[in-house]
Order: sequence, then C-alpha cells, then structure tokens
Amino acid sequence: MTEKPDGESMPGPVSPEVLEARVRGLQFALGELLETARRLTHGEHQRAVQLHRQLQEQTVLARRESRGLVEAATAEALATAEPAARLLADRLAPGLASIPPNDARWRSRQLVGAGTPSYVRIGQLEAGTPVVAPLLRTNGWKVTADRNEAARQLLQSVALRLIAAAEPFRLRIDAFDPRLTGMMGLLGHLTTKYPQLVPRATHTAEQLHTVLSGLVDVSSLRASRQAQLGHKRFEELIRETGRVTDPYRLIVLFDYPSGIDSLAQRDLVRLAATGADRGICFLVHHDPSSAGEHEVDPRQLLDLLDPVAITGSRVEISQLQNVPATLDPPFDANVAAGICDVIAELAEIAVLPTIEFNRTLPDRSTWWQPVSDELSTVIGYDDRTPALVRLRSGNPALPHVLVGGAVGQGKSNLLLVLIHGLAARYAPADLEMYLLDFKHGVEFSALGPAGEREHWLPHVRVLGIHSDRAFGLAVLRHLSDELARRSEIFKSHGNVADIAELPAGPDRPPRILAVLDEFQVLLEDDDELADEAARLLERLVRLGRAYGVHVVLATQTIEGVKRLSTRRDSIFGQVPYRIALKTTPADSQAILRTGNTAAAELQFRGEAVLNANFGSPDDNQHVLVSFADKAVLDDLRRELWLRSGTTHPPRVFHLAEPARLADTAASVKPELGRPWTGLPIAVTEAPVAVEVRPEPGAGVLVLGDGPADALGVLSGLAVSAAAAAVVPPRFIFVDGTDSSPAVAEGKGALVQALRQLGSEVETVDKHEDIAPRLFSLRNAVRDGQVGGETYLLGFGFHGVPKMQTHADGYFESPANALQDIVRDGPTQGLVTFGWWNRLHVCTEQLGYGRANVATHLFLRHPQDGVRAVCGPLVRWASEPHRGLLWDGLHPEAQVVVPFAPLRVDEVDRYVELVRR
Repeated sequence: MTEKPDGESMPGPVSPEVLEARVRGLQFALGELLETARRLTHGEHQRAVQLHRQLQEQTVLARRESRGLVEAATAEALATAEPAARLLADRLAPGLASIPPNDARWRSRQLVGAGTPSYVRIGQLEAGTPVVAPLLRTNGWKVTADRNEAARQLLQSVALRLIAAAEPFRLRIDAFDPRLTGMMGLLGHLTTKYPQLVPRATHTAEQLHTVLSGLVDVSSLRASRQAQLGHKRFEELIRETGRVTDPYRLIVLFDYPSGIDSLAQRDLVRLAATGADRGICFLVHHDPSSAGEHEVDPRQLLDLLDPVAITGSRVEISQLQNVPATLDPPFDANVAAGICDVIAELAEIAVLPTIEFNRTLPDRSTWWQPVSDELSTVIGYDDRTPALVRLRSGNPALPHVLVGGAVGQGKSNLLLVLIHGLAARYAPADLEMYLLDFKHGVEFSALGPAGEREHWLPHVRVLGIHSDRAFGLAVLRHLSDELARRSEIFKSHGNVADIAELPAGPDRPPRILAVLDEFQVLLEDDDELADEAARLLERLVRLGRAYGVHVVLATQTIEGVKRLSTRRDSIFGQVPYRIALKTTPADSQAILRTGNTAAAELQFRGEAVLNANFGSPDDNQHVLVSFADKAVLDDLRRELWLRSGTTHPPRVFHLAEPARLADTAASVKPELGRPWTGLPIAVTEAPVAVEVRPEPGAGVLVLGDGPADALGVLSGLAVSAAAAAVVPPRFIFVDGTDSSPAVAEGKGALVQALRQLGSEVETVDKHEDIAPRLFSLRNAVRDGQVGGETYLLGFGFHGVPKMQTHADGYFESPANALQDIVRDGPTQGLVTFGWWNRLHVCTEQLGYGRANVATHLFLRHPQDGVRAVCGPLVRWASEPHRGLLWDGLHPEAQVVVPFAPLRVDEVDRYVELVRR
C-alpha cells in the first residue's frame, strides 16, 4: 500500500494475474446470467453467445499483453459487459424488482406496478452489476445463513420488491412468523389498507392451517382449470385469460421448521411439489437449530426448493453457482411505507377486464324460445366458460337463488344482468317478473315507464322502487294466492305435479321470477308483519318450485335478522343457488355455507362465487359477472318492448311517493258512483274507490296535515267522478288556504282537467267570499235548487276565519251552513269532499256527528283522533304520502297511497286516457 498526500493509503500495483482473475469472474457471472436468459427467448440466447465471445477474446488479449494493456482490456470488458448485464437484469426483473434499496427511484411512483417479475434481485457483484435469480415460476427458495437476521432480511427485501413490482392484485404474500420477529411489519402500511394483498402474518399452527387449507383449494382449482384449458403452467393460463383476479401466491416462512406441525408440513410438501406449475411459490428461511415436531422432516420440503446460502455479507444461489454476490442492505422503513402507500393507491383504482353484457346474449334469432323445463341465462364467464344460472324444478331441482355481497361490489349490476338476460331469452307470455327493491336505490326504476320514455321491460308485472314493507308483504300475499290458483290448474289437468308437465298453450301459466333486493328489510322488525312475511316467504320457496315460481333473494347481509334465526334452514334449505360477491368471511359463510369463505378472497367489484349446490366449497365457480351498461340495457328494453307490442304498464310502487292519476287512468276506467281516493298498497292496479250515492252520509272527510296529499285526494275524487259521469257534473272549489302558492299548480291543473272533461267549475278562493257562498249554497239545498249533480270541494276549511262566528246579517255561523250542506246536500245532488287539518276542527264545524258522513281519510294525524273514529285498536304511524281510509263498512281501515296533485303537463294525457 502507498500513501495519498492526505495520509490515506492507496492500493498498490495490481498484477496481470489478478486482473485476469477479475475478468474471468466477470465473464463467469455474466455468462451465468445470460445462460439463464437463454431460456426466455432465442434472441437473448444469441446476445449471450456474442457477449461470451467478446469476453473470451478480451480475456485472451489480457493474457498476451502487458500490465497496461491488461488494465485497458479489463476496462473495455467491464464497459461492454456491465451495461449488458444491467439491461438483462432489468428485463428479467422489471421495475423495482432489480433496483438497489438506496436508489432514488424507490422514492418515485413511476416504477410501482411495472410488471409481475419472475426474477428478483438478491444483491450485486463487486462492480455493481445486479444479480437477479428466478423465483415466482419456481417452487421457491430455501434460505440458510450464518446469521438468522441476514436470512430474515433477505426474505423481507424480496417480499417488498415483488409486491412493489407486481401489478395490483397479481401477487399475494402470506407470511408465517412463529417467533414474532415482526419482519413483515415493513409492509404494514399495505397490510392495513389492503390485507388481501399482504395479510397480517400468522403466528400459530392453527392460523397457518387455515392459510394452507385455502391454498390447497386454490391449487386444486388451478389444476382443474389448467387441465380444462390445456395448459401445463399457471402463467400460460394467466396469459390467455388475463385474469387479474387469480394472483401468484408467495408463502414466506420464517425460522422453519419452528412452529410447524405434521398437518402443516403435509400441506406444505403437497403444495411445494407442484408449486411451479400452479403459481404457488415458497420463500423459506431454514434455521437448522430450530426443532420442529418429531414427525416433521424438514428435508421433505427443503429438497423441493432451490438453495440460497448467506455467509457474512455474501449470498449465493444454486441457479448461479460460484457467483458470490454482496447482499443488499435493508430497506429504509420510510421508503417502504411510501411505496406501500403507492401500491394501495394503485390497488384502489385497479379494475377488472370488462365482459360486455351483449357477449352473454344469444343470437337474436333464438330470442323468446318457448320455455321447456327450465329458465336459463348467462351472467358472466369463468375463463372461457359461460357462467349459467338454470332455474328449474327438477333433475336437479334448482328453483331459487340467494345473492349476497358487500356494498358497492356489483349486486345491483348482477341482478340487472340476470333479469335482462332472462327477458331476452323468454317472451312476456312465458315469463312474468315481480321486482322489489327495499333499499334506497334506483336501479329498478329504469325497468318501468316514465314520463320521458314510452317503453319499459315488458315482462315486469310489478315494480317496487325502494318498496316499503307493507307493499312487500302484499306481493308475497299475491304470490301465495297465485300458488293456490295454479294448484287448481294442475288438478284440472289430471293432478300434474310440476309446471313442466303442463302442455304448452293458453292454460299453462307463465313462469314467475320474483326478485327481492334487500329482502331482509321485510323481516327486520319484531312485529306481526315480519312474522307473516317470514311465513309467506317460507311457503313460497317451498312450494314455488313445482308451480314455476322462482325467487331471487338478494342482500348485503343477513346476519342478525331475528326472523331468519328460526327459519334460516327452512327458507335457505330450498335455495340451492348461491351467488356471493366480495364480502366479509362471516357474510361469505352466511350466503354460501358455513366454512365457505371463498367470497372473502375475491378482490374486485364484479367478481362472484357461483355455487349450485347449497354453497358446498367443492362446487365453487369463480365468475366474472358481465357489465350491464345502462345505455345497452335501455336499448334492449326498447327492442323487447317493441317486439312485445304491449301497452299495459306494470304496477309501479314507490316508497314515500304519491300515486299518479295519469298512470292509474292508463290501467283502469273510472266507474260511476265510485270515485278514487288513491291506490292500495297491493299488487292490484285498481284504485281504492268509495261509494258515493245521492243519500245521507255521502261524501268524504279528509283529515290531517299535508296540503299536497289533501289536494291529491280531492283531485282523485273529483276527476274520476267527472270522467265517469254521463252528464258532466258541476264543481264548486272553495279554497280556505287563501290561494297558497305551494299548491297553486295542482289547483290550476285540477280546474283545467275538470273543464276539459266538460264540467262547470266555480272557484271561491278569497276568505271574505266563502261565508256568503256557503249561505247561498245552503239555501239552494233547502230550496231544492242545487241544479243537478254538484260537488263541493272544500280545500282547507280549517283555514277559513270566523267559521263559527255569526256572520253579519245572519243569526248563524258559516259553520252552521256548512253543516247543513254536508248533511243534507247529498239527497239534493250536492256531495262534499272536504279537507281539515285536524279531526277536532272538523267536528267543531260539522258538529259531533260530523254531519253523518261515514267516510274518513286520515293523512298525517295524531293517533288519538284516528282511534276516536276507527276504534281503539287501530295503529296508524303517520308518514308522507300515506292515508288511512275508514268507511265504517269494512271491518278494518285500509291504507291508501294518495294521488299527487295533477301537473299542468299531465292534464291532456289524463283526459285522453279517461275518455278512451
């Protein structure tokens, strides 16, 4: 050694032999790397041959020349070899898989997710040339070291490199850390945000058993798929299908065989024996000083893996023999945390390849084929195989479907795919649909009519858009009655036992598809409605199979629903089809079957586990559900609607929305003497009508808050009475609200509609004019001079001032006159439809007997007033757009949905419909 001017030592002269040895070492190392690359492509092989030849020539030259020439030859060899080696390393281990830990590129997001690497960096040569070795497409590595910490560090670094280089969801890393070293904590940021990529490390044999048991199922399924599609290796399957959802699996074992029992050892050996072909790889740190159970022979596993040996700071791998590399230093924790955050961001926006809905449809020439023994449709694909749902009553019986999945995982899309797929295959005459959505969604709304479009899905008989529980119960009652009706049809054909046995023709009823989205809402409350709904649902799934009624039950979760705890087996025991989208392990088992957590392993929105055997894990089918684009579905509905030639819209029910007069007029013709109050909470499209005859007691008292609902009730009564009359009646509209602007349009539209129907309409909307008009009208009643069929529409009598004060020039109040009109008017042809905001105000104005009027319709009103009229046992939970009708003739009050006030743009359509 010599001294530098500053006192530091300088290296002495290097002999030609040492230089030649260095060249030989570089030549050998690069040769090994290039020989490995030869297996990848023929072109790389040719480059390797050329590089070998160049290095050999340089080595020969180095032997012949003097020391100066040797150094020059060495420099030239290095200048030529190192860039080629780096280029090759980048090709074999793309992105962060080959970059040293202290490189600035680890602080950039550009290379994250560059590509799933089959090779990974383990260190570098003296000259800085990276050393990469194959891992993911092998059975894996067994890592030994003179210091356990060095081996653990290598496993930690390799895991970070692989997960950082791989595209999101192309790789999953499971770790077993029996000595609680916490080495996987370097990836903790990713574990917290996306545990499906790097789950929390397991520490006990029981936890490891669960992981390995799932991997055994994965390996078995992959083997079957590869055999089915004619592939030997997993990467060939991925290359063809592009399935991001089926990742490479890396199992990291620290301090093996510590913590390993015979059961885990058996699964480890089974998995490692075929790991390279199935995309399952092991990264095992072998600690020879660690003793496993006496039945565990570590050599059984280790002999299946490629050895990696660490001595000091040197690392050597069997695929690159005699190439000792310098082990990379550990990663900085802050750098690792930043990279994990980037990986999580990329995972958040990662998407599946989309299967377009049209791809699942048959050729148009085969649409609307007659139903034979089943309804079937394609909901997506399992690789190249269509995923079929076949609804049939026997051989085997597959009558009903249970669908589950967490929020935002594609349940609504799946239901739309199922519904529209069946609609394209079977005609409305062969398939009717009852579609109920109990959540606050609008997915089903496009399947019905709307003002801006004339078409709808022609198969839909009933459409409940965020339906309430009462309407859901009404649909179940209707379907239960339909089973009884079909039973009579079966008997008339010689006691057939199955709808498939009935001959095709007008006597064979159509199949029914009943979809109940978020069906558990029906059963949530502890009340009589939930009891009846559970009983009817059980009957429907038990008997519906033979009668051609197929039920689809969809939910986010069914855990904690009290009614299902006692009827779970009796209901779900009749539902063989289970479709589970991504969800929690608990809900996966609730939807599929106890012990079947496959849905918790799904990665993406739109993935599903399809199972046609009551959720048996052996029958899971991994499906990518097709995407139901809204525009595509709308075009399909229009085409089907035109093909059907239908003009009869479905019964549409909206939660917390009023009914529409024009929609009702499109389905039902008004009857003389039976004006409409609103729609029932029932499947029928017929409105709730009241009897109005020219006799004492006729009329309707509308009581409670809600001007819009009150005006809607009066509008329904008035325009239906006008439309049914032989001679147009006369109307007197008394507005006690002083022309409230909140209902101005509805009031104007009502008057316009009545006049277009030929009726004379008089409006009295100033408070000072009301009392005189009531007195004159009372006098006409007394004198028998009403002048034909007339209706008094009293909108807001409670708002008229001084109704109970004697009017100037009279010895009585306007309320006295109103009482005479309401009580005596019907016999003279004058019937009153009036609204008061409270029962007691109405009673004060009309007297204790409320002028003998029998029919009361309560809106939002205190329960004590409702019970005063309907009886002490009536329960009325007031809510918007609901009314309780009591006519004294029926044993129970009836809930109705009041009509909305008419809009000006609806008047012409309504008039046209009722005049048909």
